[in-house]
Amino acid sequence: MSENSLKYLDLLNNEQKKAVESTNGSLLVLAGAGSGKTRVLTFRILHILYNKLATPSQILAVTFTNKAASEMKTRIAKLINLPIDRMWIGTFHSLALRILRQYYEIVGLKKNFLIIDTDDQLKLVKNICVAEKIDTKEVSAKYYLNTIDSFKNKGISYDSLKKNKYRKNDFELRKIYKIYQSELIRLNLVDFGDIILHCITIFKKNTEILSKYQNFFKFIHVDEYQDINPIQQTWIKFLYQGNKNICCVGDDDQSIYSWRGADVSNLLSFENNFSEPTIIRLEQNYRSTKNILSCASKLISKNKGRYGKELWSTNEDGEKITINGFWETKEEAVYVSDKIEDLIKSKKKLSEISILFRVAAHTRSFEERLINLGLPYKIIGGLRFYERKEIKDIIAYLRLVNNLSDDLAFERIVNIPKRGIGKSTLSKISAHARINNTSMFESTKKIIFKTNSKTKHELYKFIDNVIKWKKIKKNFDHLELTKTIIEDSGYLKYLKNEEKNSSNPENLSRIDNINEFIESLKEFENLEGFLEHVSLVMENISNTSSDTITLMTMHAAKGLEFDYIFLAGWEEGVFPSQRSIEESGNKGLEEERRLAYVALTRARKKIHITYVNQNRYSYASHDFNLPSRFISELPEDIIEINDSKYIQENNFLNEFVELDDFSNELITPGRQRLINNSKKKNIDWEFNQDCDYNDNDNNNNYNDNDNEITKGDSVYHKKFGNGKIITLDNDKALVKFENFSLKNIYIKFLKIIN
Repeated sequence: MSENSLKYLDLLNNEQKKAVESTNGSLLVLAGAGSGKTRVLTFRILHILYNKLATPSQILAVTFTNKAASEMKTRIAKLINLPIDRMWIGTFHSLALRILRQYYEIVGLKKNFLIIDTDDQLKLVKNICVAEKIDTKEVSAKYYLNTIDSFKNKGISYDSLKKNKYRKNDFELRKIYKIYQSELIRLNLVDFGDIILHCITIFKKNTEILSKYQNFFKFIHVDEYQDINPIQQTWIKFLYQGNKNICCVGDDDQSIYSWRGADVSNLLSFENNFSEPTIIRLEQNYRSTKNILSCASKLISKNKGRYGKELWSTNEDGEKITINGFWETKEEAVYVSDKIEDLIKSKKKLSEISILFRVAAHTRSFEERLINLGLPYKIIGGLRFYERKEIKDIIAYLRLVNNLSDDLAFERIVNIPKRGIGKSTLSKISAHARINNTSMFESTKKIIFKTNSKTKHELYKFIDNVIKWKKIKKNFDHLELTKTIIEDSGYLKYLKNEEKNSSNPENLSRIDNINEFIESLKEFENLEGFLEHVSLVMENISNTSSDTITLMTMHAAKGLEFDYIFLAGWEEGVFPSQRSIEESGNKGLEEERRLAYVALTRARKKIHITYVNQNRYSYASHDFNLPSRFISELPEDIIEINDSKYIQENNFLNEFVELDDFSNELITPGRQRLINNSKKKNIDWEFNQDCDYNDNDNNNNYNDNDNEITKGDSVYHKKFGNGKIITLDNDKALVKFENFSLKNIYIKFLKIIN
């Protein structure tokens, strides 16, 4: 053991030291955000080894991810300066698998059994449905698989599953579960849900094996205890019954994964589940300013399902939390990028800046804004907006309608949603196209009669749709075209069916992504302009940098921290999620509030919260958003709120774009890029470029608008140039510009040309 590690207790605060030294009995460590829980776990294991209370192999430490397990092993190895290969440190699944590999025969498996992945699981369920003539049009195979996985996470095997007349397709579900499980055994396979469930079956069937492990593990440690599911809790309780020394570290205020089976009630019931319990609270935060902690603590105090703790810090008070409301998403994205430019100007690293979202689809306007400014960014735990499958699918439809010779687009979507057009049919079409030097679309029309009746019908329907969409493109705008394609192709129905069979919030956002995509089309005059824009975006995002701004969902941000955090989309119905409240009531609301708490406590120095008044998918609704109820739950004395009137009355965007007398020493590279771009012709701006005029305009070519603007007047606009008034509508005018086609412009931003 290294000399430094002998002084480990001196590195801990009082509560941390209590947790490390309390080795006997049942201990729950309620570790607040940024309170040093990982240090407590590693130092506790070090303390046990240093005092020779157990050998390395007699210590069980369960973590939630392989990354966390690896980090813990590395830290402990460095502290004790000894190899720790024999230590039982790992995830629930990896540790249970070690036991299952030794006693597989008890559950009917053979040696060298394999772990089946999700794709193969789904194939197996589909095969069962076909064999048993179970219709999967309304209730998909994916639903059955997800439900079976949910049963396993709750410790419910097929033979203990009871009838439930209120459960969707209960008879078929129980039948599929039974056959699915017997097929896994026959094929010598296990799925991830089986690993722990089989291990518990072994414990129940063979008490000698159970006693062996109960006596073997003298000390049990569980990290992220708030995130474990019922079957994991059962596994832990079996092993605990031997020496009855357990330390669970978690935070009931950070339980945000109920959609994947996590059950915070395991932590809240700790005193009932384990004998002679002791609870220690780690409340000193080493990460954030006092104002950030006060905000987070005040917010989470509204939850009733918690033990309760009050975070505190010796850090400085720090800045107040800034809250800004905007009329539309463009303003929101511009405001955030403007603040990021200020940080760049003050020499702050991009890697210390993060933008967090409740809904993954809302990254789009921010991504495009950052790309336009040339600011590098990365998406954590997900794909960039235009790289997402559903977005690429719809773009492929639009590409094909725009160019019938686009074979790559044709191949991508001819069988999406599935139309029974297989590889052999595609091969015939492709071969015909190559031989006759035609597009795959044209070849399909010529060889369609050679296919079987079902495929022929689907291809005829597909061809007819594309031709119809081509006509719509000529007579309607690209927005209407896209809506028609999404509806007529069956893609929207396809996504809704997918949504029904998934509880993962990351998977539930596909329709939101499509809504956001349609909203983005409003920014372009025509389909060709949009497709060109996408090509440029995809080219730009391939250039990455190590110093990048981080964009991610709040769920993906757990465990991370940044100096500067921007929390976007704090609108009622978006955050808290209306879906969560409708499905889970007050429990859902409390989990949403915990998610807000997690988001707030990711910040070290400064937080900006933003919301948008206009419905983010306003193409489909005339509703307006209210600010999130969570904003009203923050302490008034340490927040600064500016609603959308502030944005409307302050033309800060136009000011820094239009002024030409900026000193290069006073502006950041991003602003310089923006100013340079403003001098280019035909640039498609990311944000609203309406430009107000002041009384000091000395250009004699224009009136002071003393004369009332009328239809047919020639006018000038600082962004769009010269144009002519087509129609008037109260304070707005439809203007035909020389270079920019038709635009709706506020009259106050126009000058009459003499």
